[in-house]
Amino acid sequence: MKEYYSIPTGLSSAYSGPLSDAFRFVSSAQLLRPDLWRRFVDQFRTPADADEGWRGEYWGKMMRGACLVYAYSRDEVLYGMLSDTVREMIGCADGAGRISSYPADHELCSWDVWCRKYVMLGMEYFLEICEDDAFRADILACLCGQADALIEKVGPGKLSITSTSMFWRGLNSSSVLEPIVRLAGLTGKEKYRAFADHIVSCGGTAVGNIFELALADEFLPYQYPMTKAYEMISCFEGLLEYVRIGGDEKWLSAAVRFADRILESDFTVIGGCGCTHELFDHSTVRQANTTNGTIMQETCVTVTLMKYLQRIHLLTGDPKYVDAFERALYNAYLGALNTEGVIEPSIAKNHPNWALEPLPFDSYSPLTCGTRGNGIGGLKVMRDNHYYGCCACIGSAGIGLVPRIAALTAEDTVALNLYIPGEISLSVPGGETLTLRTETSYPAEGEILVSLGLSAPARFTLRLRIPDWNERTSLSVNGEALSVTPGYTEVDRLWQPGDCLRLTLDMRTRLLRPESYGTDIINTDYIWHLHYLTSRFDREDPAAKHHFALQRGPLMLAREERLGLPVDTPVTVAEKDGCVDVRPGTAPYPALVALEVPLEDGTYMTVTDYASAGKLWRQASRMAVWMLGK
Repeated sequence: MKEYYSIPTGLSSAYSGPLSDAFRFVSSAQLLRPDLWRRFVDQFRTPADADEGWRGEYWGKMMRGACLVYAYSRDEVLYGMLSDTVREMIGCADGAGRISSYPADHELCSWDVWCRKYVMLGMEYFLEICEDDAFRADILACLCGQADALIEKVGPGKLSITSTSMFWRGLNSSSVLEPIVRLAGLTGKEKYRAFADHIVSCGGTAVGNIFELALADEFLPYQYPMTKAYEMISCFEGLLEYVRIGGDEKWLSAAVRFADRILESDFTVIGGCGCTHELFDHSTVRQANTTNGTIMQETCVTVTLMKYLQRIHLLTGDPKYVDAFERALYNAYLGALNTEGVIEPSIAKNHPNWALEPLPFDSYSPLTCGTRGNGIGGLKVMRDNHYYGCCACIGSAGIGLVPRIAALTAEDTVALNLYIPGEISLSVPGGETLTLRTETSYPAEGEILVSLGLSAPARFTLRLRIPDWNERTSLSVNGEALSVTPGYTEVDRLWQPGDCLRLTLDMRTRLLRPESYGTDIINTDYIWHLHYLTSRFDREDPAAKHHFALQRGPLMLAREERLGLPVDTPVTVAEKDGCVDVRPGTAPYPALVALEVPLEDGTYMTVTDYASAGKLWRQASRMAVWMLGK
């Protein structure tokens, strides 16, 4: 299967601004900590999940993110740590090749296969950065041993993959499809391809084939028989890889349709999914409800969706997936970074004898009036009295994905997808090295200046993403105005060293209402059903329709308790034709943007970008992206 875009050869990036800050934070707070790597390997030295838990996922999830971050940073200290911990993990294999945090006499249940999946994925991602051929061979042999130990007991005529967990009817175990398919590609061995066939044929769950449901395109994800968002997206990640190694290409259609239906029915203004715990639940419609609770918009879901969108974009070339990735990145994802180093309040209160320390990521994000820091997703305490969580482990992959979508190539084309201050160097058709130097304060402002570094003239098409929220755009190359088209604007020319383009995006502040976030009916046979569900959600919380949100470029704006006006005070914004004439403001905490919003009574309300708000994780920093109107 040919991908539309490729991650460029010779790619290197050096960012500045908020994304550079995020790379540094993730590295220092998590990835460059040898104690964490040792602790997570220890879960396999003496199997630690007698309570049928998921401690075994921590190592592989963090390893995947660390490898993505290393591909950007090229930090040799980090590489050394990763090499050491992979060697330690290889040493945890038993005589059968199995690496599991479950005892051998209590395996293949609950989260065992899920955790084994992450060990394999972690090693497979390390193979992408490994510089030692002998070490690569050892890792590959270990991966084969792990897969063989699983295939010995699971597959046709044995246990079905969906019967290896009583949770979510096998949805979690079925996500092992991704590393199995990757291993089939690495080795060319038919037995791994056959095992992937078995997993796909089982359909993800024991009570319904989610792959066939996505292909038929008659139901939305929240209407599937199992609706656990993180695990379901993980299964479809594996389905994409399955197509890549020669699986039936109808599954590409299923994977794309699944992504499209998430964006239509379960994607909120901050780029997250799920307002009922960690489930798909028609959150596009439900997001402004005040009855949703605090366990919602899980960070694991956000990062997994970002990864899925990046893969779908590579395959299709459709810029709408980058639009969604960018929304998730600048709102839900950056908002989850625990930059203030807060210890989650319930841990400090309920477990004072644990080894208390802040985790690098929050697990859940508020939409209506509430706080950050409402629990640790995937919380488990380990033998040394330290604790960790699933969202804390997966978080580093989110920032690590940025270079893999920011600039891509396709034949004679370079696509600039994300406008990040700094430099991106890559190879263009003909082998010439192109350096894109971007000067901008985007996403705070819309002025973007890009200069092209070339050693000699080169002809190629430069494709610029024009975000879906953008209505007024100007573009010039060397001062010459050019026309702009939605989606992508293409500039095909013989580029000269030092050529410079200026792009100005539409950064007007827009007022959004919940009723504008309904979902299209996808099959007339389901009109009554979907109308019934929508009206039922309205009845859950009649106050939802009084909320509004403010969007400025890719940023969602938020009220915050420290900005002077209590977050639950109703206000009426002065707007004209859906736009609000904001003016610069100031905030008592670090913020990407701080703005004053005019109210109809002649006063102003201060707001900041959503990601910067609420960082105290307590009532003193209550916040809301869906704000209360009168």
